[in-house]
Order: sequence, then C-alpha cells, then structure tokens
Amino acid sequence: MTRDADDARESALHWIVRTNDPAFEAWEEFTDWLEKSPANAEAYHRLAGSEADLCPIVAAITMPNGAGEAHAERGGRRGLAVAAGIAALAGVMTAIVAPRLMPLDYSTAPGETRTIALGDEDQLIMNGDTRLSLSGFGRRTVKLEQGQLLLHLRESGKGPVEVRAGDLTVVDVGTVFEVVRNGKSTSVAVSEGAVLADPNGAQLKLSPGERLDTVDGADVLQAAPVDPAAVGAFARGQLIYADQPIEQVAADLRRSTGIDFSTTPAIRARRFNGTLSVAEVKRDPKSLEPLLGVSLKRSGRGWVMGGKG
Repeated sequence: MTRDADDARESALHWIVRTNDPAFEAWEEFTDWLEKSPANAEAYHRLAGSEADLCPIVAAITMPNGAGEAHAERGGRRGLAVAAGIAALAGVMTAIVAPRLMPLDYSTAPGETRTIALGDEDQLIMNGDTRLSLSGFGRRTVKLEQGQLLLHLRESGKGPVEVRAGDLTVVDVGTVFEVVRNGKSTSVAVSEGAVLADPNGAQLKLSPGERLDTVDGADVLQAAPVDPAAVGAFARGQLIYADQPIEQVAADLRRSTGIDFSTTPAIRARRFNGTLSVAEVKRDPKSLEPLLGVSLKRSGRGWVMGGKG
C-alpha cells in the first residue's frame, strides 16, 4: 500500500468513528474531506461497507499479534463478528487513533528558541514568544497563534506541511520558509523551494526570494521581494532588514531577545536597513543607538526608542 493510500485509510477510520457519533454535526467538513481526493471517498466507502476489509482491520487492532489472522479464518457468525467489530472499532479508534489526532501545543518565552522534529530531516524552529499547535496524522498541520517559525522541509515522502495563521493557509512544496504572526497580520517568506498560499482560493505561489504580507480578511494576496538570507535569520542569531519600520524592529527584538523594547510614536514609521546581532543587543541594548539612529531610555525593565521622526 502506498503512503497516500495508507494515510487515506487512516483518515477514513477517523471519519467512521466521528460520523457514528450521535452528536456528530460536522457534515460540511466531512463532505469537504470526501471531495478533496477520490482516494478519500474510496477508502471511506470501502471501510464503511466492506465486511472483508473491516474484519482484518478490527482484528489487527484489537487482538495480539498473530491472533487476528486466526480469528479471521474461523467460520460462522461472521456477520455478528463484523457488527461487534464495528462497535469495537469505534472504541479502539478513540483510544488509539484519537490521541494521534489531538493537537499538541507548543510555546516559547520571549528570548527563547525551540526546535521540533517533524521527521528524520524535517524541522520546525520556533522563535521567542511563539505559540502554535501541531495536529493531524504525522503532526504536519501547524496552527500558528502568534510569533515566528522557520520550517526546514526535506522529506518529500512525508507529505506536505500545512501552516494556518489566522485566515491564511500555506502549503509547502518542499522548501525552507518562515511564517510570522502578529495580531491579525501574517507574513510568509521563502528562501528555498516554494509554498502555495491560500491553496483553495488565490493559490499564490511564493518562490525563493519572495514574501507575502497580509491581514485577516484581505481580498488580494500579492508577493513582494525579500532577501533569502533574511528568511529564518533569527535561527542564526541575526535580524536582517530591508526598509522595515522601526516599530517592527522593536517587536522582533522583544521576541528574539526577551527584552521589552518599545518606540515613541514619533519614530514608529521610520525605516531601517541593516543587520542586528541578537547576542550583541542582549549584551548591550544601547548598542542599538548608533545602528538605528535612535536614543534609548530605560522604562521599567525595558527600553524605549526615541528620536525625531
């Protein structure tokens, strides 16, 4: 059985459990899944209606190794066995498969980074002050609540990774890319391979050296250029900017250093080009003054950037 067929069967088992729940109401979601791929509909209907398919599956997941085959070969009462097997399947699936579908939540504190393995070679790197969850078979659906992440995806056989941030969905096409979520704004930048933004709508393809900046509810998605070296630079201890507002620089510094930087209204829109060292800023926050052309004043435990607009 191919990987795609195996994934379709596992998903079909999940839907059999859900649709047999008297409280099930997600029929629109179920229909979308069926229509997404012919393999999905085929796997579901085969498992839901085929006695020959259900018996060995139920036996395999409910009996010790080797016992399932012997049980399946016994004659008589096969109809009752299937009926009982379907009931057992729901319980076993809830106990075995459902935990694999439940989201796993991850978070980092400001100034902290964390690497999560998505496979032997695939990695997800979280910057500071980031919250996300991983769900689905293989944990390859990422919901980014806030913060910044970098994905290194090399294993084509694992299937695509889907990132959801607000109302934007991004699907990788074998790549290295970064996603940032601030409030209702989302940015995506690609350094290798490609991603497809809004795969069910605009289908905007972002290639190396391209970025997307958008807000929830936007009608149009448009790519813009980005320095590939800037993508995921936080993982190397750097922050790289090309004509970005100081307000964004301050937000990035808060996330990457754990130091509470803010700006006065007068300089929020001022633009900055250059590279900052996270370690250097943490060692000496006032080193930012000549680099950014700002003045820094203490404010509680943080620093306020000021100057002329």
